Amino acid sequence: MADNVILNIYDLVPDQQDAPQQQRSGFSRMFAGLLEPLGFGMYHTSVDVGGFRYQFGATLGISRTSSPIGGGDSAESRRYVPGNGHYRESIILGQTFFNQKEVNALIQKLRDSKFGGDNYHLAHRNCNHFSETFATALILGNELLDDGTDNVRLEKWPKWVNRLAKTTSSGMSRDSEMACDVVAEARLALECDKKVGWGITSAVKKSQSSVDRSKKKELTAKQKEVLAKLKSKSTK
Repeated sequence: MADNVILNIYDLVPDQQDAPQQQRSGFSRMFAGLLEPLGFGMYHTSVDVGGFRYQFGATLGISRTSSPIGGGDSAESRRYVPGNGHYRESIILGQTFFNQKEVNALIQKLRDSKFGGDNYHLAHRNCNHFSETFATALILGNELLDDGTDNVRLEKWPKWVNRLAKTTSSGMSRDSEMACDVVAEARLALECDKKVGWGITSAVKKSQSSVDRSKKKELTAKQKEVLAKLKSKSTK
């Protein structure tokens, strides 16, 4: 059964700790109103799949909480959201056939590679880089396996979410240890180089094996038909 992969987006604004809450909210709206028309807002994102919410931050690295059904905001799900984050919206990016065991393995691969807490960088490897890499692996796993190019992209991913960071790091070489290469790191986490000719998830493997079995049955039936014709000719 497929699960929705949901992106949750929070507006990030300069934290005005000395101002009253009402004044801070007003400042947040004003700040967002100045940046958004220029396409340079600041955002925090997380990804929901299978009833859990995953996000990436400094020190902790990848964290997990329970998530509200269909995305959204709750006291538990915003436990690791920055204090200056204001919930904006949730977007269904696509669907995945990963079961929980496979999601856990994928998260561990990402954590062991380049998404540990010490790897966090505001411009070059932030929460949005993680969300896009994680969602890409979940949704486009088999396309990443079949397509060796870097042209594979999530159709519903909102490019404006990380535009400010990508503009800041645009001069950095893709070979840099610090820079995040979404497609390459999604492939690495899925171990695509070890799965040539195989499906990424167990659900895909099962569907492929059932297709193979049906093909075998079809071939057997054809063979029986040919044998029957040969028999009829031999008796004439």
